Amino acid sequence: MSEYRISVIDSLTTFETLREEWSKLLANSFANTIFLTWEWLYSWAETYIEPGKSLFIVAVYDEQELIGIAPWYIYNQPFSIFTLRKIHFLGFPNSDSDYLDVIIMKGKEKKVVQALYDYLFSVAQRVWDCLYLQDIPADSFFLLRLIEKVKEEGKFIDFQPCSFCPATPLPTSADAFLSGLSSHHRLQLRRHRRMIEKYDNHKFRSFKGSECVSSLDEFLSFHKDKKGSEDESFYSLLKSFVNRCKDKDWVQIDFLFVNEVPAAALFHFNYDNALSQYIMVTDKTVNPKVSIGNVLIGYCIEESIKRCISRYDFLKGTEDFKFSWTNGGNSSVTLFMPQKKFTPFLFTLINFIKSAAKVALR
Repeated sequence: MSEYRISVIDSLTTFETLREEWSKLLANSFANTIFLTWEWLYSWAETYIEPGKSLFIVAVYDEQELIGIAPWYIYNQPFSIFTLRKIHFLGFPNSDSDYLDVIIMKGKEKKVVQALYDYLFSVAQRVWDCLYLQDIPADSFFLLRLIEKVKEEGKFIDFQPCSFCPATPLPTSADAFLSGLSSHHRLQLRRHRRMIEKYDNHKFRSFKGSECVSSLDEFLSFHKDKKGSEDESFYSLLKSFVNRCKDKDWVQIDFLFVNEVPAAALFHFNYDNALSQYIMVTDKTVNPKVSIGNVLIGYCIEESIKRCISRYDFLKGTEDFKFSWTNGGNSSVTLFMPQKKFTPFLFTLINFIKSAAKVALR
């Protein structure tokens, strides 16, 4: 067993006490993203951990210092007449969290992965059947060290491409950014902006920090109206998160108003000097000839450049409009690693047979 001490957090009450230590560790790791903050994952767990799911947050300590956190839960998935106990990241699958990872103090990656591996295949061996971790960044240090360890032990591990997050660095001026776009997109953006600015009552407004508590209701009302559906659990997650970080500037809600009503709105995360687009809502009836969402994105990027934000991230998705603004991004993978037990063996075999059938038929 490892020289480090392992502690498992399996209740929201204990999870709540980790806030300060968690935040300190995250800031001193290579996995520092909004989706791994205590505020986001606690709000997610509070909303989505339900019967059939149980917290399984594995904390690694060097004496009294927290040096690693595996933010996991166990999902008891019905599988034929069996139950498959899968370890997932908190944040998956509900809410489309990106950049999920194990949080490790810089420089401690190899030893923390060793400690987690030893724990999973000894003390915790009976409580899980397979690791099924989605949306791990392809350049994750945790992933790199885990692959090394699995190869060393000769165990089976499988990887599949998962998602892609288009993103772009932001230069020091709006003109420099626009010059990097294709001529077609640049001309279209200017034309559409002029068309919107012909309306007497048009206005771009950006809400940050504590302002987002009140503006969130208007955003969710607009979302419900234009999407034609309502997801109360998801709305609850956003409200909980916004309230927990209202003293920070981690959330930015942007509106483009036309005739004093919302025409487009964006829910952004503002974290680690990057602005990340999480939700976009548009009213396409305002002017069918205008890509009003792109107009709003243009306003947001211009403001971000003025505030010296270094990166704009569209998060996961393959929508064409995202790639018209970017020329790169970040890939993620899904990791699957079963234990040597009957149920995960059967699950793996069935999936292999399905894949083989696709190859044969297509």
